[in-house]
Amino acid sequence: MDEATRAAFRVEGDWPMLRRHRIRWAECDLYAHVNHTAYLTLFEDLRVAFWEGLGGRFGQDAIGPVVGTLEVRYLRPAGFGDEVLLTCRTASVRRSSFVHEYAMWRADGLACSARGIIVVTAGPVKAAIPEAMRDAMIAQGARSE
Repeated sequence: MDEATRAAFRVEGDWPMLRRHRIRWAECDLYAHVNHTAYLTLFEDLRVAFWEGLGGRFGQDAIGPVVGTLEVRYLRPAGFGDEVLLTCRTASVRRSSFVHEYAMWRADGLACSARGIIVVTAGPVKAAIPEAMRDAMIAQGARSE
């Protein structure tokens, strides 16, 4: 995404994955504020796109990312019709997990941020992250732990 878009949303820091989004009514509560669960769904959409972008897929016979923990900070409300910028980055990567950071930006800056530990599993057990995926995460700025 270009620097003008980053500037328009006052994005701070390096974020390799960015996506514009207009808040839909289905994501809002009665007062036209984004419902707290909608943030999680929007961040999940980024996580799915991130995983697929690494060559991952979803299905019973595939390894996949599962949220182990998620911490969210709501800083400013977003509302119906707002144009926002969603961002995602990998802070660190281990053998079978990685730390993902997410943010939602409005024209006046950061509205919401989240940090999650994402565990890669094969069914009910942890699975090693394939080397090519680890390398791609590190190339995007993640540190290896």
